[in-house]
Amino acid sequence: MSVDLKTLEEVVERAVKRALAEARSEEMRAVAEALKALADYTKAGFTQVTTELKELKTGFVQVTTELGELKTQVADLKTRVSALETRTASLENRVSNLEKRVSNVEDSLGSLTEATLSRYVWEDLREEVRARGEVVLARRRNARVDGLDIDLLVETDRAVYVVEVKTKPRRRDVDAVARKAEAARGAYGKPAVAILAGVRIGDDVEKYAKGKGVLVYRY
Repeated sequence: MSVDLKTLEEVVERAVKRALAEARSEEMRAVAEALKALADYTKAGFTQVTTELKELKTGFVQVTTELGELKTQVADLKTRVSALETRTASLENRVSNLEKRVSNVEDSLGSLTEATLSRYVWEDLREEVRARGEVVLARRRNARVDGLDIDLLVETDRAVYVVEVKTKPRRRDVDAVARKAEAARGAYGKPAVAILAGVRIGDDVEKYAKGKGVLVYRY
């Protein structure tokens, strides 16, 4: 049930005026004045409460509006994050594909480089063994002896030459070709010569190879 404050105020004012007009004693006049004071106080209280309710309503509307804007911003951020995630996934796929292509190029380049070096080594080695009076009996690339892969194997009537080809040899390559030469010596029953061929051979690797009895061909 709604209360019309203006109507209530008018009724109270008329009642107070009538009470004051009809009051025949000081006591009745005091009661009437107290009633009027109470009415004024009640009116002021209602006015204040009404004002505060309006302010609360305004604040609520403002908060609701800000909350709506915040929800919109959050939704926009989610959309942007989703778009960034999609782009990131796309970039990761492209990087992965690029890495595969680079790896394939490196493998192809490495194979081509080793094939070229093997030819150079063969040409140089052929001249050297002929100068020593040796006769070449066989030449095999990618040979296999006792389960070991050999880049180039050259057999003469006196020895077998085991060649390891690396673009940038390391110490482990020196050890590897030494093991392969030992395996070839046992398999062919001839002295085996280990040769390490490469382009970028460090001085430390070359010194290590000489200490192992491994010949170094630098190109």
